[in-house]
Amino acid sequence: MEYCEESVSKGRRRIASVKYIFKSSLARNFGWMLAGQGFGYGLRIVYFIVIARLLGVLQYGIVVGAFALVNLVGQYSRLGMGTVLMRYVAPDHKRFAVYWGNLLVVTIGMGSLLIVLLRVVAPRVLDPASAAVIVLMAVGSCLCEQVTIGATQAFQAFEHMQIAAVFNQLTSMLRTFAAIGMLVALHHATASQWAMALMVSSATAAILALIAVTIWLGWPQFTPHLTLTHGKEGLEYAFASSTTSAYDDLDKTMLSHYGMTAANGIYGIAYRIIEMGTVPILALELATAPRLFRLASSGVNNAVILGRRLLKHGLLASTFAAVCMFVFAPVIPLLAGKGFSESISALRWLCLIPVFRSVHKITGSVLTSIGLQRYRTLTQLTVVFLNFGLNLWLIPTYGWRGAAWASLATDGALGIMNWSVLEWTRSGLSRAGSLMDGIAIMVRSGRENLAVTLDKALPRRNNLNLGARTGIPISSEPLVSIIIPYYNQQAFIADAAWSAKRQTYPNIEIIVVDDGSPVPAEPHLRQINGIHLLRTENHGVSAARNLGFQRSSGEYLIFLDSDDVLLPGAVEAHLKALLAQPKAGLSFGPVKLIDEIGKQLRPPYIGRRRRDYFFPLLESNLIGCPGAAMIRREMFVAVGLFDEELRNAEDYELFLRIARHSPLVQHSVCVVEYRQHSASKSQPKERQLLATMAALDRIDRTLNESERKKLRHARRHWEHEFRRKHTLTYRLWGLYYRFHAMLTIPVRSYFISDL
Repeated sequence: MEYCEESVSKGRRRIASVKYIFKSSLARNFGWMLAGQGFGYGLRIVYFIVIARLLGVLQYGIVVGAFALVNLVGQYSRLGMGTVLMRYVAPDHKRFAVYWGNLLVVTIGMGSLLIVLLRVVAPRVLDPASAAVIVLMAVGSCLCEQVTIGATQAFQAFEHMQIAAVFNQLTSMLRTFAAIGMLVALHHATASQWAMALMVSSATAAILALIAVTIWLGWPQFTPHLTLTHGKEGLEYAFASSTTSAYDDLDKTMLSHYGMTAANGIYGIAYRIIEMGTVPILALELATAPRLFRLASSGVNNAVILGRRLLKHGLLASTFAAVCMFVFAPVIPLLAGKGFSESISALRWLCLIPVFRSVHKITGSVLTSIGLQRYRTLTQLTVVFLNFGLNLWLIPTYGWRGAAWASLATDGALGIMNWSVLEWTRSGLSRAGSLMDGIAIMVRSGRENLAVTLDKALPRRNNLNLGARTGIPISSEPLVSIIIPYYNQQAFIADAAWSAKRQTYPNIEIIVVDDGSPVPAEPHLRQINGIHLLRTENHGVSAARNLGFQRSSGEYLIFLDSDDVLLPGAVEAHLKALLAQPKAGLSFGPVKLIDEIGKQLRPPYIGRRRRDYFFPLLESNLIGCPGAAMIRREMFVAVGLFDEELRNAEDYELFLRIARHSPLVQHSVCVVEYRQHSASKSQPKERQLLATMAALDRIDRTLNESERKKLRHARRHWEHEFRRKHTLTYRLWGLYYRFHAMLTIPVRSYFISDL
């Protein structure tokens, strides 16, 4: 237990400089999407500045009005099939061809229908000048641009974020080049000329996207029934996207409807700069969408926890963006022209929108991933009506200022509603988890009395139910023994025993060995049924564990310390890992660090897999603590049980012997909460170092000369870890040891994440 503290501390130091969000492939995905979004919106800012000078306030206002109406319905071109593709292809890439074919058919069919619809509706909604360019803009946005967006989502599903980042902004890049070319060639253009350039740019991007998907991901396969199967689900996603466009573009459509073309130009350029402020949020949303869907498939609470952590980073980035926009707003007329001077005030009114969006976009993405899209859609629909009512009331009187006030109220209200729904969901999960734990305890307390009767009466049906519940094959539901040595841990022993009882895997036995403790364990375990309690004279923790093993019957063994907590799915996760790797003698998972009252001090650190675990274990106890591992019974016997002469680092020495004899298997499910308290931190570092060296001395006897060279290197590493200094030489050696550890990790492990 004392040695485990140092291993946990090492893990905490390793992640101290990097937050949760920047682990593994998630950081890489976020980086690519941030780069893509940043580059794209950078181009878009250049694009809007150039066309502001190219078109002027009035012509630009005409374009903004038409573009807003197109965006109101453009999301329906894909009918949400891009999100459907991500949801079902991200976990299983073999499904790509049929979902990609479905996306193309729906996009082309619905896009064409919407172009006709907009041609009919536009003269009744927009001013005549904006209505005249609606068809050109609809072809570019409802058809061509939606194909490009669908291709981007296909690459996202495969987590090819570099390519997705490029195609996500390809349309903006081509439009920017077209705007610059027209400014150089024409100096001034009409709204109609610019609408034609938009259509050509969008069509070019769509063709390039289709070619790229075919080359990298494959040809589409057309399966008509898939649209019917996922039609309702996709429609929910499309409706959610369209409601987002509704409160983003409804105000500009209404400004055009009331003939406020100049106001639309002033307000439109400020709003486009606001979109630049949402770049980090959009990048975070796009990069984490596949991860959230994958996490949600293994547990709703996992996606909720990740979403809460992402939100902290999103708020920080969006607040910084809001401050920058407020301060640098006076630059607008210098770049776009004096006709846009009033956009300074518009931008300062709108600068808080990125902060509100960081809340509702991230929380909304979590709701979508956990299957609560209907609630997200409901909140978005609510704010659409709110936005429409506010604009209807404010725009005729206050012009663009009324539109700005309505936008702030809309985004703020949506953020509050999405956050409230997510918190309600999280609290509901906590209550349900507590209820299920209580039910499980009640059921298992009577299991011993009913097991024989049930097995005799319905043996085949009983086994079938167990296999269905645990996910372990029926023929592989062995008995698991959880052995808990106890000595003067009266404050925590009940928690440890209850945690063993609450396992999702039912076929377990729990043995508590009271190692002659002055404070007996028995009074603290009276309320827990089914515990086998042994009491012996004090011989140390190794002897207590060995005694528990001798009285056990399980094919698999977990040695849980009496002040630690075994998480509910630990046994099941270990069994799945060991059954998948029959030659492995031991499986282990991540450890969560908690304090005396159970408060988390450090989230579980999921290390990368190694080629071979013996030599990495020489330099660091990757397993962390005894409760983090499950050992096959035959392997435990083969290596000779715990060494009872060792009073410290005895678990580490056992892990080394097992790694010497057989492969180890590592999984990513957090299995134990390691409790750090005053007693566990009291041992001097020098004593811990001596115990570790004693464990290495034991293993030294079995090594050949070349292996002893690696052992000598491991000893120097351990001395470096325990004898901390603040010199430059010490830090340089630390860098060397970290680099040396990286050499034991397969290259593919850096590109494949378990999260």
